[in-house]
Amino acid sequence: MINQKVEPDYTRYTIFFIFLLTLFSLYYSSTIDLIGLVSSSVSSFQTSSAMVLFWRISCLLVGVSAVIYMVKIGEGNMRVISIKECDEITTYPVGLSKFVTFSSWTLLANIAYFAISVSAQSLEFLNTTVPDLLLRFQVFTFCIGIAMAFMTATIVRHIILPDEVKIGRNHDHMFLFHEQIMHNFAAVFLAVELILVSPKLNPEFAIIGLLMGIIYVTFAYIFAYFGGGYIVYSFLHPKPKIAPVLVFVLAGMIALFYTGLWFVSTLDRVFAIPILVVWVSLIVQFKPTQSEPANDTIAS
Repeated sequence: MINQKVEPDYTRYTIFFIFLLTLFSLYYSSTIDLIGLVSSSVSSFQTSSAMVLFWRISCLLVGVSAVIYMVKIGEGNMRVISIKECDEITTYPVGLSKFVTFSSWTLLANIAYFAISVSAQSLEFLNTTVPDLLLRFQVFTFCIGIAMAFMTATIVRHIILPDEVKIGRNHDHMFLFHEQIMHNFAAVFLAVELILVSPKLNPEFAIIGLLMGIIYVTFAYIFAYFGGGYIVYSFLHPKPKIAPVLVFVLAGMIALFYTGLWFVSTLDRVFAIPILVVWVSLIVQFKPTQSEPANDTIAS
């Protein structure tokens, strides 16, 4: 009988690394007075434009419609990794259990930003004092939402979809209504918002993206161990030796995408608009890539 080599379990190291990264992020946030910086930016998100209010309401309604459609469409079909055996399994999530993917969090972040923006702007139209906490959340959700949206769109178009084509799998499900909003229109909506409002952003806000990445990974592990029993993304499994590095990469990529968008926000609109148009066009995909037909179909 051949003895199979058992790979060491690095879960403890992965969790410890997340703990250290969290401490570093919180320490850095305190050092730069993150809340103070956010407070100095809140006024730049406010506008009396009725056109902007209409735009924000439209984006909010589309996002909410996508969530309703996602819940009502029925069970999904996802390939995931079991947390104990590290085996690939197929699960059929329904209802709220569908909101465990990073893409679904992108959709929720998009909705959160526009819901807060509509609320704040509506209160101003009614000459009612807008709570400071609400205004700060508006800045937080924008930084989180736009970074996640651009990152999600990039990964879907340049990694996930090419892989689906490579293995000959039918990927029409990736272009259902709610998937389109998650993977494409979230980035489009917030890119347009960036141009319309021209908010004052700070490079230090990249730490918000890092914290968001930590929050998602922590949620993924809590869900895996105490909920569904699986990790949605294989690269987030805590057992492999490289797991701590991949956790940092995910969180760091959100911060990196934010940094790029912050740089664009510092440019004059004459330059910012064409850069965003080109950038968005390179990361969105609205139709399936033609491939050989296959019977294996997976839905989010």
